[in-house]
Amino acid sequence: MRVNSTDQPYELLKIILDFIGTIAWPIIVLIVVCYFKKEIKKLLIRAKKLEFPGGFSIETVEQDITQAKELSTEVEKERKPEIQKIIDNASPSSETEANKRMIQVGLIPSPSGLSIEYYRRIADTDPRLALIGLRSDLEIMVKNLAKGFEVSFGDKDSAALIISKLLNSGSISTRQYELINTLFKICNSAALGVLITKEQAMEVLNIGEILVKDYIAWLKWGFS
Repeated sequence: MRVNSTDQPYELLKIILDFIGTIAWPIIVLIVVCYFKKEIKKLLIRAKKLEFPGGFSIETVEQDITQAKELSTEVEKERKPEIQKIIDNASPSSETEANKRMIQVGLIPSPSGLSIEYYRRIADTDPRLALIGLRSDLEIMVKNLAKGFEVSFGDKDSAALIISKLLNSGSISTRQYELINTLFKICNSAALGVLITKEQAMEVLNIGEILVKDYIAWLKWGFS
């Protein structure tokens, strides 16, 4: 059966319209994203999970950061006066001298020397890498605390298990336990590819610095 030549333009038009229909929504989405770039960025920062058509989603960690902020405030409030005095009188080089102290008392040294400023510089160009590095330091701190407080743990024990043992032994407070776990959760999310902005990374590093100061103070009073 021959196709009427007069039908060919209509068939061609139908093919063109179908093709436009398949590519229209991605183009529209691209236009919307470009036009509302700033608003979408703010939304990404605030939301915990954004769902898009086709099952695509973006995870963020803003709620976890908010929780960590609240916990860090509680951790600072519960510090004993003598611990706060050590922190207040600490010299600017205390973080860089921390490795010497850890080696002196037989603990594992830190790759960064417990320098949060080191991770801030990384966060300028790679926020996720900065938090992955912070996680490494937090894990070393946890293991050193367990060793210092004579809390037994195995080489294959997870950081979460060691943190629980520290809590059960009374070596850390409930608020410290919750804060450490929340920071680990955020850093693990970064390692798994979750969206992390530079501003979020800086907030997390500021929170982590509170635990670092407690730890450095412990290096002094815990091994006097």
